[in-house]
Amino acid sequence: NRLLTLIENKLVRSGAYRDCHHPEMIVWQATQAPSRSLYLEGRGKSFLPDYLEIGKKLKECGCDTLCMCCNTAHFFIKDLEDGIGLPFIDIIKETIGAIQCDIVQEKRIKVGIMCSDGCASHKLYDKYVDSKYIEIIYPDKLHQSIVTQGICSAKSENRYLDINDPQSPYFCFNKVASYLMNMCDVIVGGCTDINAVFYPGNRFGISKYIDSLDVLADVVVERFMSETK
Repeated sequence: NRLLTLIENKLVRSGAYRDCHHPEMIVWQATQAPSRSLYLEGRGKSFLPDYLEIGKKLKECGCDTLCMCCNTAHFFIKDLEDGIGLPFIDIIKETIGAIQCDIVQEKRIKVGIMCSDGCASHKLYDKYVDSKYIEIIYPDKLHQSIVTQGICSAKSENRYLDINDPQSPYFCFNKVASYLMNMCDVIVGGCTDINAVFYPGNRFGISKYIDSLDVLADVVVERFMSETK
């Protein structure tokens, strides 16, 4: 699981060197739940019942806080919190918060989002911003189809292709990010699968890139470290 790797690496870099220096976590990979994006696109079953069931089982195991790697699944975050009875770390809210903290808002900024079709069609990121300060921009139809291609490729053996291969997910995400940088101040990787294959840094003209899964890992680490002081 990519999130666990990120959390472990961040803690080790912060000085962890024993098992007790890491949080206790229970991971449930909801691989058999219906597609989040297909549901939001109106082409599949709701994933809410499965997520509610999983959340309740995690609560029974002793979890007191939950989080989801999937940005798209946050469509139901309020329903999940109410139905399970536990708070969630909200990946979209925290990502927007990281943007606001990291950028001096002397002007209204434009934030480009690379995410699933379902997340884009319901404009999930728009619900978390003050439009006075941030304008959310999603790719046009052509470039959104390239994002989808990249997400699908990241899940398959195409992830191992050379980054210059048009079928590689890196190539897809870099093409869309470069397109968005022409009109945006910040680019957000708003899908878990992007983190596994795309690390633009300051290359290719992408001057400001924020990955939502990396933000979630930061929040988990910060909360754990604050609780263990």
